[in-house]
Amino acid sequence: MVRSGWLRKWGLIKGKSAGRKVQRPDFETLFEFWTRLLAERGLPQEVRWIFYEDYARLPKGFAFRLRPAAEAERIARFAHDHLDPKKNPLIDPKYPLAIVAYAVVEGRVITGFQGDLFTADEDVYREDWNIYFDAKDHILESCTIAPDEATWARLCAEQPHFLSELDYLVSVEALRRQFGYRDDD
Repeated sequence: MVRSGWLRKWGLIKGKSAGRKVQRPDFETLFEFWTRLLAERGLPQEVRWIFYEDYARLPKGFAFRLRPAAEAERIARFAHDHLDPKKNPLIDPKYPLAIVAYAVVEGRVITGFQGDLFTADEDVYREDWNIYFDAKDHILESCTIAPDEATWARLCAEQPHFLSELDYLVSVEALRRQFGYRDDD
């Protein structure tokens, strides 16, 4: 089945916000909305941000490499700021952003920004922000946290290849290349 995100990406249908002014909130407002949604869903409000480089496929599920919380939040804030079409002319305002809960592991909601909706467009849509929030449809059961770098390297080397929602996570490397993100920002 072809999803609306793919259709928008290919230009076959317009994004919901086409022709409208979008006013994205500051990071604090966005985060507050997200954690309230998590609470409404009965999920923990402790959020750990992940990015494209932070997941590995397992035969049944996924493994995540969690960056230190302060580093992950700094990257998330940078991504939020640079993916705002009002602040960045390279970002087309007709394409929405998605914030997705991928797993609940050890009392934390593993969360990421998606630059392409893929299938994350069926939970909550804030038209005024042109952002989708998915805190129900993509929460995976069989997930784990890689305990160390050696395990992480092995999991990455051994991972099977299949398409998943996680393939649309915002990449830290892309933030570096396209928007000048530096680890010391």
